[in-house]
Amino acid sequence: MNVPQDYFKAGRIASRVCKDMVKKVSKGDKVLDICNNVEDMIKRLGGDPAFPCNVCINNVAAHYTAETDDESVIHDGDVVKIDVGVHVNGYIADTAFTISFNPDYDELVMATKDVLYEAISMIRGGVKVGDIGRVIENGARKRGFQPISNLSGHLLKQYCIHGGISIPNVWVANTPSLRAYEVYAIEPFLTTLDGTGMVKDDRRKIIYSLIGRKKIGDKNLDFLAEEIWRRFKTLPFANRWLTDVIEKDEIKKMITKLVKKKILRAYPVLLEASGRYVAQFEKTVVPTESGAMITTDY
Repeated sequence: MNVPQDYFKAGRIASRVCKDMVKKVSKGDKVLDICNNVEDMIKRLGGDPAFPCNVCINNVAAHYTAETDDESVIHDGDVVKIDVGVHVNGYIADTAFTISFNPDYDELVMATKDVLYEAISMIRGGVKVGDIGRVIENGARKRGFQPISNLSGHLLKQYCIHGGISIPNVWVANTPSLRAYEVYAIEPFLTTLDGTGMVKDDRRKIIYSLIGRKKIGDKNLDFLAEEIWRRFKTLPFANRWLTDVIEKDEIKKMITKLVKKKILRAYPVLLEASGRYVAQFEKTVVPTESGAMITTDY
């Protein structure tokens, strides 16, 4: 086995954070407080956030994190997805869970968790990723739900969340196979049968990542781009992580300019296209010849 041990260290940290947050998150909590608590705990335990803590509520499926002055809170009736990423020297653990404060969606949440473990049970080196998608899709429909077809799991590489191989949540033909001792995130997203089963981009963009380091001739923008590289490399970040060096309103303007210059990539908030609620569970796994090691087991 030739898997860097920092993957497992990151997984242990992510597991401790999630185990703690599952117990603590409650109605009335501010999304900003949840994000800060998750990210602070990651650092106290010896890791760094691999991306801003995502807190996605109801029909928001992915890519929502708190902004600097975010006042949103969790309400009675909400279905809350918390996605946590940890890295140690760039080696990533990616995991997520859903908490329901609405009994109407308890079965959706449980089905999503069950489907994740069904998928993990068939993982080993050589398994085609389309076959994993078939297990997720069939498991979802058997339970009376459907997967989000345009969201997927992914290969994890050093300082790279999406490493070039996607693991679909539906059956797809002619797909690559998992390789033993690589590292993958498996993450089914499920919704109700009356939804579209797809996500669409929202206008909001809160999370960004560096995609280029060329100088553009603007002293302030070049400084910010280098600061982003120094702190985060190519991993995703949020504006609120930079307010110690630049005032929050100025950061927004500068980030927008860096996106236009193609120095940064922006990640739109993703919504279930018909407004239906979404649940998510995710684990990081390492396929072996005979099964899978879960680095984020909690």
